[in-house]
Amino acid sequence: MQTFLSIVIIVASIIDIIVVAQMESEQAGLGTLQGSEEGNLWGAHRGSSKKEIQNRVIIVTSIVFVVALIILAAI
Repeated sequence: MQTFLSIVIIVASIIDIIVVAQMESEQAGLGTLQGSEEGNLWGAHRGSSKKEIQNRVIIVTSIVFVVALIILAAI
């Protein structure tokens, strides 16, 4: 059981690192001078943008990481 939880922790942390490394910066650059908005919160494609998918992946893998750590610490 400890080996399985250790593998889950390693996989979740590697996925978190890869996804965070691929995320684009949220700082305002020259693209904001044109007034173009990246996504619409109320549009038909809400939840399907690359940024929102990355955020969901990070949230899920972080929760799996924390839960596995707590279980491993309790054992």
